[in-house]
Amino acid sequence: MGNKPLILAHRGALLNAPENTLKAFARAFENEADGIECDIRVTADGEFIAFHDETTQRVAGVNWKIKKTKYAQLRNIEVFGKEPIAHLDDILKLLLKYQEKVCFFEVCFDKADDVERLVLKIKAAGLADRSYILTFSNKKRLLKRAKKAVPEIGIAVMPLLPTNIINTAQRVKASSICAGWVDWPGAKSLFRMSSKFYNLKEQIQSAKKLDIFVSGGVANTPKEIEWFCEQGVEGVWTDDVLMALDTIRNRGEHV
Repeated sequence: MGNKPLILAHRGALLNAPENTLKAFARAFENEADGIECDIRVTADGEFIAFHDETTQRVAGVNWKIKKTKYAQLRNIEVFGKEPIAHLDDILKLLLKYQEKVCFFEVCFDKADDVERLVLKIKAAGLADRSYILTFSNKKRLLKRAKKAVPEIGIAVMPLLPTNIINTAQRVKASSICAGWVDWPGAKSLFRMSSKFYNLKEQIQSAKKLDIFVSGGVANTPKEIEWFCEQGVEGVWTDDVLMALDTIRNRGEHV
């Protein structure tokens, strides 16, 4: 891999295809992304689907709560009028086709029993060794349940702020840290200021010595990707895989 960071497609790179859809994930891999992230929710009848929001309003124009709607109904809607909602089984089948790729399954629900069901399905598909269960650091009980159920599953944590990323990871036995800003007003500025104050660059170097994989994002401009690369991350999250790929390749030619 050299010193080039991995390119990780946030929601399957939502600037290249409708977010969290099978088309987005497949296109991300076709565009040479090293891995994907998908948001996992549970339907009223216990099915796992890739969907970020609690309701279908933003992406489908109808206001259905995912946890109160059965999959048979949800499968009839299209994300931004273009692609069907992706079911977990279809995502696992896609990953089996791309043997070198990784997947971060972000848990967007609160029941520990559902986390256990999720990781057991991933294990049954033979994908535990290249899959991560991902949550914010305040949901550590879910990460612990996942690791207990399937010890070989990867655990990834998102710190709310980069105050002490190693401590955050070690509390939940995480092998991966996803550091960055959330989609809130002022979040980017706050994260950058915090990174400088708490010396994120030095923290990342220390994490590497402990074999903790640190990625950063979501970076959607060349300048943002450059900033994360300067911090020393080993992976960059993006909504635009092709832009990220070009930026990192160009960067490699000038360093």
